[in-house]
Amino acid sequence: MLKMFNIVNVGINGDDGYPYVVPLNFGFEVKDNKFIFYTHFMKRGLKVDLIKKNPKVCLEFSAFNDFPDHKYKGHYHDYRSVIAKGTMKLIDGNKDYETFKRRYDLLYLCNNREIKSLENRPAIPPMYIGMVECDLANITAKSEFPLHSVEDVPFIDVYSKEAD
Repeated sequence: MLKMFNIVNVGINGDDGYPYVVPLNFGFEVKDNKFIFYTHFMKRGLKVDLIKKNPKVCLEFSAFNDFPDHKYKGHYHDYRSVIAKGTMKLIDGNKDYETFKRRYDLLYLCNNREIKSLENRPAIPPMYIGMVECDLANITAKSEFPLHSVEDVPFIDVYSKEAD
């Protein structure tokens, strides 16, 4: 299901008692029965300050399919969503180049973009890779219609089905 999403909304604990939510692109991998998510962002700013104070984050991924003129199974829309909780670790390419590079490359691969090699840049970009490792127990997923198999995950073309 994660391959359906282009953006992750990262919820960070704000200083004012309210969540601070930032949309970011992402990459991910599964390792040792854990999902590991990656984002990237500049080394300064409110999000970095807040993560350094409290690295606990909530990740929200979602996609919505609207078909207002074609009722299907009693509905005019369909959705998929995933929520994951974890602790964000900041990876600095100047301190841990190999880890930074591998995660940087994953961001491109997961977004179906050609990798822009770090070796071709004059310097490592002034950014962090944010890494969130999530146990399966801290991840939930939901959809409008029950999913019975992996084949049910992609949105269907409701216009190829008879309307209700």
